[in-house]
Amino acid sequence: MKAYEVVANKVEERGITTAELARRVGMHSVLLGRSLKGNRNLSADELVNLCVELNLKLSDFTKD
Repeated sequence: MKAYEVVANKVEERGITTAELARRVGMHSVLLGRSLKGNRNLSADELVNLCVELNLKLSDFTKD
């Protein structure tokens, strides 16, 4: 699973809107939406901020 898919799945699981998540991590909601659909690459800082907000760990990104 790709990083954006892991993040998108966690967003769906938490039931948070893209707009609210974008506000919390300091991103524009349009950019976040495109990133969660795989149409835009997340920067390292954006990914870290999303991981902190969504409580994602490195192990969440590894294959089982």
